Amino acid sequence: MFFLGLVGVIGVIMFAATWGGDPGAFIDLASLIFVAASSFFASLAMSKGKFDERTISLTGDAAVIVGWLGFLIGLVLMAGDLNNLLVDQRLGSAFSVAFLTVFYGYFVKLVCLMYSNSK
Repeated sequence: MFFLGLVGVIGVIMFAATWGGDPGAFIDLASLIFVAASSFFASLAMSKGKFDERTISLTGDAAVIVGWLGFLIGLVLMAGDLNNLLVDQRLGSAFSVAFLTVFYGYFVKLVCLMYSNSK
C-alpha cells in the first residue's frame, strides 16, 4: 500500500504542477541534491550511524529544516546580487529555485512519514 500511496501522491503533485503551468519549473537538480544529501547525512549523524526506521523519520525531519536553510541561503545570495538580478530580470527564476528547496524538503518529509507509518 505504501507504493500505491506514493504513486498517488506523486501523481497528484505532478497533475497540480502540470495544470498550473510548466512542470519543468519544479525540477532543479542542485536543489534536490542539496536537500536529499544534507538531510540524509544529518539524520545519519543523529541516529549514530544506524540505519533503521528512526533514521527514516529523522531524514524527513531534517529535510524540512534543510529545505528552509536552502531557502535562506538562496535569499542571502539573491540579496548580495540584487542589482544584477533586477537588471537581468532573473529575480523570478532565482526565487523559484530558493523555494524549491522548501518544496523538496516537505516532499521528502511526506515520503518518510508515509513510509514510517506504513508498517
